[in-house]
Amino acid sequence: MNVPKIGLVACNSGASNTGYLTGLAALEVVKKFGSEKVGICSLPALANNIPRQTALIKKIEHLIVIDGCRNECARKILNTLGIKYEKYLNLEYDLQITKLGPFTTLDYSGEDVEKVSSAIIKRIQEM
Repeated sequence: MNVPKIGLVACNSGASNTGYLTGLAALEVVKKFGSEKVGICSLPALANNIPRQTALIKKIEHLIVIDGCRNECARKILNTLGIKYEKYLNLEYDLQITKLGPFTTLDYSGEDVEKVSSAIIKRIQEM
């Protein structure tokens, strides 16, 4: 199994606009760089401390955590597991994208996706 050089740990919650944006933008970044270089890690598997996924993420050279809101779910899961990450992006704090609440999955624009994917790419370029 090939392990990408950079792992994206995105909130990827489909429950709100910002959570959904984290996953969409992460997917755009993988399309741009290719899955050999950048891969999306399974946050649900990490939250459940699935041994294979937990061991796998520890083999990835660089990790970027992407949260959609002030709840910081992805960051908290990695911190609980003691998994270190290099970069962090929070859509509310860093990009001033407002979380609109539950059931707002489709309340985002193409410009929002571009803004988030550009911010992820910037963090990749800083490594």
